[in-house]
Amino acid sequence: METFRSNRETYLKLLKSKLFVTTIISLTLILVFGVTAFHKTVTINQNGHHLEVQTFAYNVKSLLDKQGIEINENDYISPNINTRLKDGDEIIIQKAFEVKLIDGGVENSIFTIEKSVQDVLENYEVALDELDIVEPALDEIVEKGTDIKITRVKKEIVYETIEVPYKTVTRHTNALEKGKLKKVQEGSNGIKEQKYEIVYKDGLEAKKVLLEEVDKKVAVNEIIEQGTAGFLVTSRGDSRKFSNEYVMHASAYTAGYESTGKRPGDKNYGVTSSGTKVRPGVVAVDPRVIPLGSRLYIESLDGKTSYGIAYAEDTGSAIKGNKIDLYFENLNEALRFGRRQIRVYVLQ
Repeated sequence: METFRSNRETYLKLLKSKLFVTTIISLTLILVFGVTAFHKTVTINQNGHHLEVQTFAYNVKSLLDKQGIEINENDYISPNINTRLKDGDEIIIQKAFEVKLIDGGVENSIFTIEKSVQDVLENYEVALDELDIVEPALDEIVEKGTDIKITRVKKEIVYETIEVPYKTVTRHTNALEKGKLKKVQEGSNGIKEQKYEIVYKDGLEAKKVLLEEVDKKVAVNEIIEQGTAGFLVTSRGDSRKFSNEYVMHASAYTAGYESTGKRPGDKNYGVTSSGTKVRPGVVAVDPRVIPLGSRLYIESLDGKTSYGIAYAEDTGSAIKGNKIDLYFENLNEALRFGRRQIRVYVLQ
């Protein structure tokens, strides 16, 4: 009986010992498998730089916190920071960088992960009109420090009405005494309608182009007549009206050989350049100064007797410019006259 009890006690001790070992082994296995289950290898891909991390972190956020990686609102991350981590996961992070956006003259700093100018503008919902100018071009690459400038361009057609001042035209006339003025036509301003295309850049006028101009009312010139006719009193006391006056160098000539190289009996003896018969009062002039056919009054300037009424009917090879040749019937009279200064009036 004692032997059975002794064996039973020995068996129980042995059984308890086996249970204890089994328990220890089980707990060890549970601990090993548990640790293995929570341990993960994760790759962090930040802006193309890869970092492999061994971690027990539960989700993306806890892993980033342990790695000291801060995520801002403009950064890109995948998967979401609240996603539970699994072994072999890759966390992709793109850090936003700062660029300057100057839109219509207004400057702002923005943060972006986009690669091109167009993508940045679309991401920030910046609308462009057809005429707007973007610098750099939409397909240009964006990087930190890039300035994106948008010049807002608008065109409009405008019409302007302007007043065209009339002009004053002065006409000289021999119908009025020299120096006198007479208004013969009132002036009135005209009106023009001008069509312009105006280009605005960032709200400021940059270019103005005249497209069309239409006369709505034509300006009428003011016309003033100014008298050029003068009056002289002849040696006989007559009042004569003249249009021009000249101080000229005068000489004297006859129809004879000594003046013309012709003698009585010659075909053209005593015939003027105008085809008239030479006679007292006929003078030779330069037609460029005094037109042939002009009626003249020749006044002495030295106190001697004036030649008087004369007719510009002849010319002479030596009579050029401000010169005049007076006809006398005989050589003695011509010689007595000689050469002197006289005043010539062109009569009306």
